[in-house]
Amino acid sequence: MSRVVVTGLGLVTALGSGVEKSWRGFLNGIDTASKVTLFDTSLYKTHYACEIKNFVDETGFGSDKQNNYVNKFVYSAVKEALDSCGLQDSHAYDRDRFGIALGTLAAEIVPFERLLKEDLSMKTNGFDANVVSVYPPNSITNYLSEVFDLTGPSMVSLNACSSGNHAISWAYDMISCGNADVMVVGGSETINITEYTHFHNVKALAPEKCRPFDKDRAGLLIGEGAGILILESLDFAIKRNADIYAELKGVGLSCDGFHMTAPHPEGEGAVNAMKDAMLTANLSVEDIDYISAHGTGTPLNDKSESLAIHTVFKERAKKIPCSSVKSMIGHSMGAASAIESVVSCLAIRNNVVPPTINFATIDPECEIDCVPNTAREVKVRNVINNSFAFGGNNAVLIFGEM
Repeated sequence: MSRVVVTGLGLVTALGSGVEKSWRGFLNGIDTASKVTLFDTSLYKTHYACEIKNFVDETGFGSDKQNNYVNKFVYSAVKEALDSCGLQDSHAYDRDRFGIALGTLAAEIVPFERLLKEDLSMKTNGFDANVVSVYPPNSITNYLSEVFDLTGPSMVSLNACSSGNHAISWAYDMISCGNADVMVVGGSETINITEYTHFHNVKALAPEKCRPFDKDRAGLLIGEGAGILILESLDFAIKRNADIYAELKGVGLSCDGFHMTAPHPEGEGAVNAMKDAMLTANLSVEDIDYISAHGTGTPLNDKSESLAIHTVFKERAKKIPCSSVKSMIGHSMGAASAIESVVSCLAIRNNVVPPTINFATIDPECEIDCVPNTAREVKVRNVINNSFAFGGNNAVLIFGEM
């Protein structure tokens, strides 16, 4: 079995394009929530989200007509990640052993929503083929594989809000079992009417601010963006003298099998996933220095996650820093856990953890150290990245220093 390491990172969030801008925003605790401008919310009871504004496409993909319909965020993040690790040259390595695995919730649904608004009766040629071609979920990896010449294993995970971590775990298996040398992994999402309507109708949206673990939390905010990591086998990375951010040490997957939207009230699936991740990483609760929380800001999810953390870590549960960056950039659905995986690696690299902002009142049902409002310097050896989705689909990763 090959060890798996992280050698490149790419980010696009509401805090900015690129790892540096986003990371600086996380540490400064910047709240990106604002009124939705992407579509009309006048018929809704809530009107806020965490949109990416002033995004500048520096990749050149927008110059192609067909790519005008494709999510630019993920292209930008993939390019940054490949450039940062020195693997952008498609002719220097065996691309048949370079694969891709991405998570998403709604895939490229925005161009399809745009198509539904158009008056098709006025079109002599019917549906716009450029729009239709990017609608299927696998279009994300199809286009990226073509542009970046990735001809190894390819997969799209549609496991709701844990899709990013599920995609990363699949890529981990591809490399550790010897089926790939390099995997481009992560998640991508854009804010769209369909998702917004769904979460509005299940009464999960906060009125203005996301307040994870706060007693007065009132729901989540929809976010968008992309988080990309470059995974390599340790041998491959050493051979090419790559800079290593962290090692992907453990993976834990489970399903609550409890309810379509609500988490298990005692967090059983979350407990199992965290325990399995530590088991595969050969680590104990004493070895974990930071928990990148799922932390959506919804009453049931935060309570369930807090209970699961107490069940796993017992007396250490109140002592381990455990923050949620969703308080700043919203819940970017299929991209969320991938963005948080990037944050986990940066926490290890910089020995500092981002805060949970908008925190004011302690909830006795969420007694954890949520790093309230201010980033904290702390020695970070190993990080648990929690991701718990609708349907009880749980995916937990452990990143650690080499």
